[in-house]
Amino acid sequence: MIKISASLHIRIAFSFFLCLLPLACANLPATVNMPVKGIAASPDQPEVMIAPLEVLKAFEAGLNREYLLGPGDVVEVLSPTSPEVACEQTVSPDGTMTIYPSGEVKVIGKTRTEVETILKESLRRYFDTPALTLRIKSFENNQVHVLGKVMIPGTVKFRSRPNLLEALSRAGVFSGGSQARPPSNCAIIRGKDQMLWVSLDEMLRGGSTGRNMDLAGNDTIYVPDPDEANVYVLGEVSKPGAFDLDSVKSLLNAVAKAGGPTENATTDSILLVRSKGADAGKPIKVSLDSMINKADFSGNIMLAKNDIIFVPRKGIANYNYYLRMINPFTQLFITGYALGK
Repeated sequence: MIKISASLHIRIAFSFFLCLLPLACANLPATVNMPVKGIAASPDQPEVMIAPLEVLKAFEAGLNREYLLGPGDVVEVLSPTSPEVACEQTVSPDGTMTIYPSGEVKVIGKTRTEVETILKESLRRYFDTPALTLRIKSFENNQVHVLGKVMIPGTVKFRSRPNLLEALSRAGVFSGGSQARPPSNCAIIRGKDQMLWVSLDEMLRGGSTGRNMDLAGNDTIYVPDPDEANVYVLGEVSKPGAFDLDSVKSLLNAVAKAGGPTENATTDSILLVRSKGADAGKPIKVSLDSMINKADFSGNIMLAKNDIIFVPRKGIANYNYYLRMINPFTQLFITGYALGK
């Protein structure tokens, strides 16, 4: 008998549920998708919640000031006492490199000095006092990704510490010649669970909350089209990112568009955070399990512009701590710190 894990069962059920969703929704009253008060925009409400100075500082405080190795980096091992160990190679897509005679060694996310120590330890079985030096010849992960309303979307590589102003300048966001209305803000997305909004207007004016920011390798900068509406799905989904509101409309569709929950997701505690209206900044807790297992669509909330959907990781003992962290800092999902401990 083949055993199926609970997480795999949820993912299979979710996929099957999505196939039946159009038929199920056809028999529901029109009001079932609106369990939460709609957002009534007013002229004095900002489109997004720009991160205050203390949040910007917290975002930068988590940066590792040394370069971390990743896939594609070219490294050279030098060993004057053991020439057979010397080599040059590219870090593999799974973050490993091979050192003779030890074999495969995991180096992804490590600094140069940390990798040197790891290699020396792996060689102690073969050499009494292994001596080697690691040199990084090509920094392929010292880059950020700029997407959205820019002239040259894609990857921007840096020789030194990446920063927001240079990345946007090289992507063509400030040229403005063909843009009817230049963007006034951008989102920085780090990993699966951190995101904040930065005011481009304030950065260009030199305001304290809009100062230039240092970035981490592989950060994503998203510049929204002022005339389009997006929602953002983060956390334990297969394809986190920004999605056009017209293509998703509801919370359930947005999670599906993001590839569905991963096997590490907590599917009974999905959070929706709104940027405008009466519910702005207050995480709304939604159970995906209730929709799948009980056909209870009251949590399938109709989305609004700049809504953020966050699918937490399962097995979190300090979930309440996470909620306390997110409330005062909705602009920044500090789950990288809160959930990783």
